[in-house]
Amino acid sequence: MSALLSSLSTEIIHLVVDCNTFHSIWQTLEKSFASPSHSRIMQLHGSFQDLHLGDDSVSAYLQRAKVLFDELAAASWPISLENFNLYIFWGLRSDLKDLVTSLSTWADPLSYSNLHSYLLTHEYLNKSSLQSTISSLMTMPLLPAPSHPTASTFLVHRGGFGGPFGHSYRGHR
Repeated sequence: MSALLSSLSTEIIHLVVDCNTFHSIWQTLEKSFASPSHSRIMQLHGSFQDLHLGDDSVSAYLQRAKVLFDELAAASWPISLENFNLYIFWGLRSDLKDLVTSLSTWADPLSYSNLHSYLLTHEYLNKSSLQSTISSLMTMPLLPAPSHPTASTFLVHRGGFGGPFGHSYRGHR
C-alpha cells in the first residue's frame, strides 16, 4: 500500500488520505477518474486556458500542462497536439514569444519532447544573454570626470555661492 501511495502525485494524494486499504484507495481513485463529470471536464479545460508560465521554469510549466493534457485524455476528452501547443504558446512570457512565430510555422505540430527542448533551450539562451549583458555593464569603466570646470565650481571661485566652509565672500573685507 505504501508503494501505491508514494507513486501518487501531490495533486491526487489528497483524495486517498483517509483510505486504509489498497481496495479503498483503488475504489476512490476509480470513482474520481473513471467517469469524469461534465464539470470536471470543464474545469480541466478552464485550467488549461488559465495556464501561464509566470515566474516558473519552462520545465515546471510544461509539466503542469502535461498533467492537464493527460487528465483530459484519461477522461476520454483528449485535446489535439495542435491545441496543446496553442495553449502552451498563449501562456508564455513575452521573452519567449519570439520563438512562437518560428515554431508555429512548422507543418506538423510539435511533440511534447520537442516543444520542451526548444523552449528550454530558448529560456537558457535568454538567461545567458541577460546575465552576460549585466556582467558587461558591471565591468564597464566609469565615465571620466569632465576636464572643464562646472558652473558651480566657477561661481564658488568667483564668489557667487560662497567660499570655503559655506562663507560668502561678499560683504567681507
